[in-house]
Amino acid sequence: MKTKIIISTIVFITMTAVLPPALFGQNTTKSLQECIQSAIDNNLTMKSGRISIERAKDLQGTAFNIDKTSFSLSQDPTSGGSPDNSISLSQSFDFPTVYGSRRGLLKAETNLERSNLEVTRNELVKEISGTYYQLLYGKENIKILQEQDSIYGKFLFLANAKLKSGETGRLEQMNAERLYNENRIELQKAEKNYQSIQLILQRWMNTDEVVEPVEPTLTVLDAAYPFNDFNPEQTPLGEVYANKKLISEKNLSVIKQGYLPSFNFALKNQFLIKGFNPYDLQRDRFDKGNFMGFEVGISVPLFFGEQRAKTKAAKREVEIARVQQEEVMLTMRKNYQTYLNEYTKAKNALDYYSLRGNKQAEDITRISQISYEKGEIDYIEYIQNLKTAVEIHLLYANAINDYNQTIIMLNYLQGNK
Repeated sequence: MKTKIIISTIVFITMTAVLPPALFGQNTTKSLQECIQSAIDNNLTMKSGRISIERAKDLQGTAFNIDKTSFSLSQDPTSGGSPDNSISLSQSFDFPTVYGSRRGLLKAETNLERSNLEVTRNELVKEISGTYYQLLYGKENIKILQEQDSIYGKFLFLANAKLKSGETGRLEQMNAERLYNENRIELQKAEKNYQSIQLILQRWMNTDEVVEPVEPTLTVLDAAYPFNDFNPEQTPLGEVYANKKLISEKNLSVIKQGYLPSFNFALKNQFLIKGFNPYDLQRDRFDKGNFMGFEVGISVPLFFGEQRAKTKAAKREVEIARVQQEEVMLTMRKNYQTYLNEYTKAKNALDYYSLRGNKQAEDITRISQISYEKGEIDYIEYIQNLKTAVEIHLLYANAINDYNQTIIMLNYLQGNK
């Protein structure tokens, strides 16, 4: 009895030394939605995307870009007796439709920035969800190996007791010790892997908090909607390429405005400054008022070589955008079909382990332990049965994780709506 207490104490102290602090409740517990919201609020790429939207909205104010107004003051003594002081204001304007075309282009560019931000959000939700459930998977592996650690510890204790009483030889005790130590190594690996996943989650969330999932065990994600209903054009990435194509069309419209004329308007005011008459001209007969005049002109493009080349290039850009959109939509459909196949495979594996495999592993462990203690099976068969049970438990956890990850990817391709 004293030996059993000592072994149990050693096992507990050793487990305490190797387990990460996360497993003792010293970290922040968060749900998946809390992690996602924290990432959306704090992720630097999201912050940059929001700034880009505001920048694009600011640039919409440049649509009505009117040239500088010209102001001039002149004095012309060669005009004889005419009023020789003149102030003139002149302004040029593009054809009115030019400003509307520019505004349409800038609005399309703003919508593209919004679409880019939505793509970033969708990517972020995918990464956070995948990492979060990878964390749950890591926690489940640790739990399985901890349970196995307890079983192997008991096996080692029994082997030591049998060796001491002379019921068995040294070989059984050596195998028991080997299994116990090998399992401890795997447990330590699982714990370090768990900590690495936590660091990945911290990076995506842009936080120093060490996050613990709120769920106590690895759960199975629900398929929230029919996966066969997929339209890539309605996804965030589809909207990005639709907006890119729209921008190329709007840019073509702006370039075509180069064929249109522009307008010029000038206002002149000729007047006398009585105190300024360096040539001593007789100008008294003009003291009843100033002369005012205006000019209206039109600038018509006569040489279209450059404009024609720009238009052709812009049309090519529209065609390029259309082809790129078609290529991306085709790739998305193929990717979606690939993950549908992965989903079917993962669901079949999950169904098997949920309905049969996992229960069989529990029965194998329970029956083998009882049979070994009663002497109905030898240690070799007992070891083989324990290994089989552990493998089944780990495969079950892996089946859940594979299933969850395919759901996450399908949700991502759908746009996480």
